[in-house]
Amino acid sequence: MNRETTVMGFFPALEVGYEPKNYSFYKEDVPIGVYLAKLDFMLWSKTFMAINCFFTIKESGKKISLSVYKKTGVDDLYLAGETEIRFVPFGAIMQLSVESNLNGKPVLKDAIVEENLASD
Repeated sequence: MNRETTVMGFFPALEVGYEPKNYSFYKEDVPIGVYLAKLDFMLWSKTFMAINCFFTIKESGKKISLSVYKKTGVDDLYLAGETEIRFVPFGAIMQLSVESNLNGKPVLKDAIVEENLASD
């Protein structure tokens, strides 16, 4: 995998046509479970040490947003499971594992790039 980050800033993303407002992060819109989704783009969070990931669910076409937070005490790693999300290319098909936290908010627990699924 390429070791150059694909995460964008908010305004550069808008300039090239990405629309974060078309993606929902609300718990009633983001399904819990394991499913395939295409990574459309990623933005650096403006409020947390996190990356906001924007996906289209393959089966339904629903557009959702999930965040990956910087791991404390680890050298700038933004891990979704064992996947360093900063280097995943836009358009990658990923198997997402989404769970609810104590507040019922969807949390991305794991994200595996489709090409890596067969090797597990």
